[in-house]
Amino acid sequence: MSNPNLKIDHVHLKVSDLEKSLHFYRSILGFKIVRQESQTAFLSSSSSEDKDSSSFLVVLSELKDNNSNFSIFQHKPRIAGLYHFAILLPERRHLAHFLKHIQKNLNREYYEGMADHAVSESIYLHDPDLNGIEVYRDRSPSEWKWTDHTIHMVTEPLNVKDLLKKSIADDDDDDEWNELPFNTSIGHVHLYVSNLAKAKGFYHEILQLNHTATYPGAYFFAANRYHHHVATNTWLGENISPAYNDNNNKPGLDHFAINLHNKNDLFLLKDRLLEFKIDIDEE
Repeated sequence: MSNPNLKIDHVHLKVSDLEKSLHFYRSILGFKIVRQESQTAFLSSSSSEDKDSSSFLVVLSELKDNNSNFSIFQHKPRIAGLYHFAILLPERRHLAHFLKHIQKNLNREYYEGMADHAVSESIYLHDPDLNGIEVYRDRSPSEWKWTDHTIHMVTEPLNVKDLLKKSIADDDDDDEWNELPFNTSIGHVHLYVSNLAKAKGFYHEILQLNHTATYPGAYFFAANRYHHHVATNTWLGENISPAYNDNNNKPGLDHFAINLHNKNDLFLLKDRLLEFKIDIDEE
């Protein structure tokens, strides 16, 4: 796939308590509800007054007949699925303002860490159901280092002092974090898998994403010259259960959507999936 407009469109998550999740996604992350249907909420960076309700970044669906106690989710099950989804902010100042916001308002139990990945700067946290979330900003592609088709990425400490200086320097009298900025998007999705070779077979050979980087136990894939739209890892081990074994009755990733922006690309992908005998749900 060489479509320069390919991106992750949205992620759909299963949650144990919709109201509790909505409080987190709105008050901590700054999402706005653009539509709500029964036990499902559609969230975006803009309210329904200024954005089409058919446009959203995250969908939250409460589990049906879920009688589980929240405490059972305090330990991550060994199941294939979501490691984290990543919220891409438009500018570095937005990340700085978000950091100041969570320093004041985030319960420490939801905080996971920060990192500089050379291509980007990231803050990690999780929601009330342990769904992993990365909030990040990209450095300019002119600063990225490529060797042929492989991009240089690292995991190093985030320079928090410098980031907060950016917040102060760019402050326009109001650094309060009230909502996600315009042009926020879902930058990538990172998944737990049981087999990296099989994951590469799907994302690289079938979906034809470029294999852009390799970490110990992890592969990264992207369209064009982005660092990654999808990542896969075996950090839970290779003997984990398939995602479908949980009978859809646990919090976690329901699905994520890729936007191709072009019907012809969609039809070509459909033909390719059928060629590899991969089932397609037409609905």
